[in-house]
Amino acid sequence: MKQTEQRAVLTQAIEAKVHRLDMDALVKLAADLKVPMPEIAASPQRHRTAASTHTGGPTGNAVLVGKGIGRVLPAREGARRLDKITVDDDAIDWAESELVGAGEVVSRLKVARATLDNWRKGNKVIALRKGLRNYVYPLRQFDRRAPVDGLDKVTSLFSSAEEAWEWLITPNRTTGGGAPIDELRAGNVEAVVSAAEGALDYT
Repeated sequence: MKQTEQRAVLTQAIEAKVHRLDMDALVKLAADLKVPMPEIAASPQRHRTAASTHTGGPTGNAVLVGKGIGRVLPAREGARRLDKITVDDDAIDWAESELVGAGEVVSRLKVARATLDNWRKGNKVIALRKGLRNYVYPLRQFDRRAPVDGLDKVTSLFSSAEEAWEWLITPNRTTGGGAPIDELRAGNVEAVVSAAEGALDYT
């Protein structure tokens, strides 16, 4: 999926999510994103005095009524403003052009579909869910016609395929500053497994 397509999908998902938020959630989102609250037409401010129920306490506390949070933005306008104040996350770029479906994998590796399914069920490969039943596979995890040696030892240490793959493709000082997956491809299985175990010690 190209970055522009991925961006469109993410924008639609965010737009749909924002559209379903109640007012309190919208206010919290605006505060988290540091979005200035829109000004609305001035309205008379009222002050109310509430009698204290505490013995010996003050006779009253002024409750100030402000301008409110302003109008609720349409979903499209909210998405536009979110797009304006956010930046692309390079962390998602690893998925671009490296993930292929099962059919493409068996075609490139020249293996049977059953073989790929057995690898997936046996946690020998990283299979990322796409929808309810489909999977996509990072090509970088394969060497010639099989998964790289030691891949299963690393993935077994993580709670999900997504978490394992993110760690494998992120440059790591304990693997010489390179991505652990490249060290696996170079045959440095023990070093990568040790690095993964060390990383999880701090989680």
